[in-house]
Amino acid sequence: ARAYIEETAERIDRDLEDNLNTEGAIAKYMATEFGNAAADASIQALGGYGYTREYMVEKFKRDVRITTIYEGTSEIMEMTICRDRWQFHLKTQGAYYHDMAREMEILHQKYNDLGADVAALGLHALADLLERARVRRLTRNQHIQFRIGELIAFAETAATFAKRAARAKEGKLPEKANNRFEPGELAVMSRIYARDAAGKIAQDGLKWILGADELSYSEIQQFEQKMNFTKIYQAQTGLITDMDLMKDIIYKVK
Repeated sequence: ARAYIEETAERIDRDLEDNLNTEGAIAKYMATEFGNAAADASIQALGGYGYTREYMVEKFKRDVRITTIYEGTSEIMEMTICRDRWQFHLKTQGAYYHDMAREMEILHQKYNDLGADVAALGLHALADLLERARVRRLTRNQHIQFRIGELIAFAETAATFAKRAARAKEGKLPEKANNRFEPGELAVMSRIYARDAAGKIAQDGLKWILGADELSYSEIQQFEQKMNFTKIYQAQTGLITDMDLMKDIIYKVK
């Protein structure tokens, strides 16, 4: 979420683009949703103490909860994201996210430790999901629009994180960017998040397609193959190792 916020803020500062409303919606949506998830995890980690006022995490949870409501609820953000990117999908005849995926594949050729290849799998799967929704007119259901907006946010933040980690390797992050983590540490985070995003797009995407449409067993298999389910699952290899590295990064003494 931080990577996407900083990337969007830099684009605004450059003043070269007229409309970044959707990027703003993605930044707000991911920051507030992940903030709530982090607060929940903190309370859970502390057990009963996390629920008492002796520890600050219960206040953090109370404070962060409102952020998914004011200045546009999460549902409004999801709708905004879906409607805008849906138009991009239609105008490019389905090429928008496939093109973004190819950018990730090129980035992976340059830096193969960022998870850009996995982010590409998620973006390709998202493009196929959107096309299925178009052909079957599934976006007539409002809940499908919400869920598509969510998956778009995950896919785009995974791509942005990989690009951000690459810029860190090249020493090209601006001075105002958060520099708490080293380039190699950002690469670990990017790999973990790319796996999470791709897995979510595959699993949730199929879930909502099945929930809104009727597919035979063979059609389900074809759809899974088209969305590269096997490659996305294979990409989870090494996840626990990276999570162990992430633990060391978080708890290291600076």
